[in-house]
Amino acid sequence: IKNTEDDLEENYNSQVSETKARTEENMVYQKDIGTLVEAEALVEQAVKVLTKYYQKIMAEGAFVQMAKDDPAPPSSWDDKYEGQSKAGGSSAIEMLEFILQNTKQEEKQAHDDELASQHSYEDSMQSLKDSEAELQETLVNLKAALASAEKELKLKEEDLAKTEEELAALEAYLLKIKPGCDFITENLDGRITARVKESQSLKDATKLLKGSPVYKQAMEEEHQEDLGECKGICEKSEDHVD
Repeated sequence: IKNTEDDLEENYNSQVSETKARTEENMVYQKDIGTLVEAEALVEQAVKVLTKYYQKIMAEGAFVQMAKDDPAPPSSWDDKYEGQSKAGGSSAIEMLEFILQNTKQEEKQAHDDELASQHSYEDSMQSLKDSEAELQETLVNLKAALASAEKELKLKEEDLAKTEEELAALEAYLLKIKPGCDFITENLDGRITARVKESQSLKDATKLLKGSPVYKQAMEEEHQEDLGECKGICEKSEDHVD
């Protein structure tokens, strides 16, 4: 559970840091785009003004400009630039159009970079969100398993306490009856011998009793009584009795 909670915290921190970085990048992007769009507007306006101005001068036949006055293009541009070598100031306008073209290319590249960064950020966020959902589900399952284990442990502890209580009661009872048990155990052989003697005495007494005249007479009287109506016939002989 601790590891899962740590992973969740790390996931959350990653989302926060990546979102912060993306926000900062977007702010820089918006600032750069604003600057580029403003520059494009200024250059486009300059091209319009110069075109109109040069057309007017050429119409009056009074415009002359030497190549030595041409402004040099920025060193970072690789495009071939010839300066204002053409008549009518067209080179000055071409230079501005050259600047405008590069500015628009830079703007397009900025848009492309921003789009790629945004896509990368969204993919990363989706991955983090998916991972977060899985971690949260894992955490819920782990906590449920822990709760179940704790409940089971509590029940087992209660069962153990009950068993120990019953064991203590049994031990106390055994301790209480121990003297009697010891007496029985210690005198077991004597009791067995005495019981054998008692059994033999009973057998002997029974034999003597059955052999006594009183017992025989009593048995005969009982027999005669059992004969009932057949008594007069059976007194002479009982051979006819099945």
